[in-house]
Amino acid sequence: MKRKKIALAIFTRNIKEKSPIQDFLDNAKKYNHHIDHLIIVYNDYVDKHIIDSYKTYCPVTAIQLGNKFFIHQSLKEIGISERDINAIINTPNLKKFDLVPYGTARNHALLTALYYGFDYLFFFDSDVYPKLLTDFCENDFHFKEIDFIGSHLKYLKQKNVVVTTSDYSGYYIIPKMNFPYLMELLRGLQKEDSYQYISTVDAPVTRNVTEDNVFDTRKALGGNMAIDLNKFSLLPPFFSSTLIINDQCFLGRGEDTLFGPLIYNNGGRCVDIDLLLFHNCFGDFPNKPTINLQKNVDRFFYACMGWIIRNPFFNWLHKEYGITTEEIDTDNRLASLKLGAKSAAKYFGDNRFLMLPDAFVAAYNKLPEEIEKFHNLMNAWKTMKTKLAVRR
Repeated sequence: MKRKKIALAIFTRNIKEKSPIQDFLDNAKKYNHHIDHLIIVYNDYVDKHIIDSYKTYCPVTAIQLGNKFFIHQSLKEIGISERDINAIINTPNLKKFDLVPYGTARNHALLTALYYGFDYLFFFDSDVYPKLLTDFCENDFHFKEIDFIGSHLKYLKQKNVVVTTSDYSGYYIIPKMNFPYLMELLRGLQKEDSYQYISTVDAPVTRNVTEDNVFDTRKALGGNMAIDLNKFSLLPPFFSSTLIINDQCFLGRGEDTLFGPLIYNNGGRCVDIDLLLFHNCFGDFPNKPTINLQKNVDRFFYACMGWIIRNPFFNWLHKEYGITTEEIDTDNRLASLKLGAKSAAKYFGDNRFLMLPDAFVAAYNKLPEEIEKFHNLMNAWKTMKTKLAVRR
């Protein structure tokens, strides 16, 4: 039987140190998984010496966002029109704002893997490691290494499973906080279910077992994800939005959380394999993240903006695909957001939070434009798959 080809992929701003890519390459080697290719999609800079060190494990393709020559030529070679190419990889905000939508960035890696004819594509993020945080008590903590590739493949090979994914161990993406109208802020962000956790918990998630709770899900997480490229007909593109407000460009979150519903709409499955990779999301573990540090305030602000930009399309998609029948009371949520944003600006001493209600309105006003972009992308993707199927 022909050996299945595996590619690893990461989207990052820079490559200035060997980890975590080195960790994942070593992990694959330790568990006897042959990696055929490493795909790096980056914004600004990669250290060529570090790239050369990766090449001792496998071939490497490093694609700088905005330098579309490789992807453009690859699509053109298989007969894709300029209009459809633009729908798939256009980066209109790159020159002025140096930003590319998360969905477009991930599509660069996905298209590269498809073009080269790999069988499986594994995504991880620049702050994720192939190990579990098993114990934590103050500064006494322990890790357990796991078989990252093998754990995903075990479930990825099942019928109609297009994607395997899982959550993380480590600190939650929002530090513990509590201030007046926090609940109203979260309601405006459609994150009110997180209130109890955010306002009371400051310990990291730990897990010393795996595969204890495996289930079908529509929530895919891009930093811990594997894709079966052989289930080609069920494979959608990634999609996310951007928003320009006050002459600033902000990125919408959710290119991964939108991926799951698209897979299910195509008749595929997304499975949470209960493999809680360690996520060093604040970059200074084991230090307890405190919300009053500027870097953490920045992270929280951009997360808030990203959710606000995502939500209108997220809500439309769930209604369109029959995932929910809930009617979103935008007036009520906007009123809550105004209270919460004003309180957050005062609490943090940061007037950027006052932008959130305006962004909420602008994102909903922009929804028809985003829906049109999405349909253009889906039509172009369908054409691309038809053309590429001949090669595969």
